[in-house]
Amino acid sequence: MRKSPSGSSGIKLTTVILAVFVLAVSALMSNASVAGDMEVTTEINKKEVV
Repeated sequence: MRKSPSGSSGIKLTTVILAVFVLAVSALMSNASVAGDMEVTTEINKKEVV
C-alpha cells in the first residue's frame, strides 16, 4: 500500500492549525489572567488609599 500524499499533507495541515489554536488560546488565557491580576491590585490599592 502506498501512502497518499494528500493524506500526509492533511495531517500536517491539521497539526499546524491545532498548534496555532493552542498558541492563541494560551495567549488569550495569559492576557486574561494578567488583566485580572491588574484589576485585583488596583482594587487593593484603592482600599489602602481610603
